[in-house]
Order: sequence, then C-alpha cells, then structure tokens
Amino acid sequence: MENLSKIVVSKSEGRRVGFILDIAISDAMQKLGYYVVDEESEGEFLLPYESILSTSGSVVLIEDVSVLQFSSERSFSVLGKEILDEQGYNLGKVIDMAFNNKKCEKFITSSCEIGAKFVRKIGKDYIFVSFKKRKPQKVNQGFPRADEAIVVQIQNFQNNVEPERVRLSSSFYIGKVCTQDIFGYNNEKIVLSGDIITRAIVEKAKRHNKLNQLFFAIKR
Repeated sequence: MENLSKIVVSKSEGRRVGFILDIAISDAMQKLGYYVVDEESEGEFLLPYESILSTSGSVVLIEDVSVLQFSSERSFSVLGKEILDEQGYNLGKVIDMAFNNKKCEKFITSSCEIGAKFVRKIGKDYIFVSFKKRKPQKVNQGFPRADEAIVVQIQNFQNNVEPERVRLSSSFYIGKVCTQDIFGYNNEKIVLSGDIITRAIVEKAKRHNKLNQLFFAIKR
C-alpha cells in the first residue's frame, strides 16, 4: 500500500516522528491522510494528506508535529476489513487500494478487485457493497469484451496472506525467525530465510521500507 511503513520526519525539528501505519479515507472515497505511530509511546495519530510536504522512497516529510491529530482508534481505516455484498457474500479482506490523485477507484481484497463506486457503507468491522443484482464474475482466460463492464474480478493469489494491522514496536520482531529472503532498494541483503531477527535488522528494514514485508515473513 502506498507509503506504508515509511518514516515520518518533522522538517522544523529535524527529527523522526514515527512511521506510516495505515491509510485513512472518507465515506466519499477521498484520501484523508495516514495513521502514524510513535514507536516509543506506540500512540497513533492522523496525518492529514494536505499537511504532507513531500514523499520519497523511504520518507514522508511534514513541517512539524503540530499537524498530527491524536487518534484513539482508526475510524477511517479500511485495511483488513472484510467486504460483504447485499446478500452477505464475503468478498475477502482489504489488502490494498488504487487511487487516482486523492480519489479511491477500487479496493483490492484477498480474493478480488471491487470498484469504489459500489461501496455503500464503511463500518467499524465491515464494508458493504451493492452491485444492483449483478454478481461477481470470475475472470476467464483471454480478455473480456469491450462492451462488458467487469464489476468484480476474482483473482487467484498464491501464498496469499490475510492482512493484519502491523504493530511497529521493534521488540515485537526481535528474536523471531524470518521465513523468506528480504532485499533492500539496491538488492542488498536485509535478512535471509532462517535468520534470527535482531534490532539492527529491524532498523535496516525500516530504512528500506520493508517493515511490512518483514512482519508477514515472521514465523508464526
């Protein structure tokens, strides 16, 4: 997901504020901003999209910490929520979203892709969609006809991982076993399958924006 796990840096104070934990969107499918976690206190804050000065491969730059809004819960979060249609059919859990500027165009779940225009309600635990009597269509071999509107595309994910809300405290990772190879921006080794995770590995994963991949690679 865009900007997930990137470092948030305060320009005026010249210090690291925390990490991007999740994305926040409104009922109108507009990007509100990001949820940021302070690693030391593990407190969560909402960073409004308009308060972001710039982004790079590993950093999100803000003017100062005063732009952060304390958040006791992720009221506008959709990551990990299950999507149900009008008959209660489960369309999977949200693992990603596609945006055009600030407008969300589709939700990507663990089993399909759904146009944001079909979303009727974003609740605390579930997202409800309605296709107006049209059922999800399985993807066949070849391309669909140009005059046929695909409402939902069912995907076959290999080694699919159920989305979880990542907790970024370093102590969570240390001492656990990594189950896959993870490499950095220049294809340098961060951690290999079978390695015991250390604090140095966690810090390197953060610098290379690989913390989320490290989380899902931990041996359960």
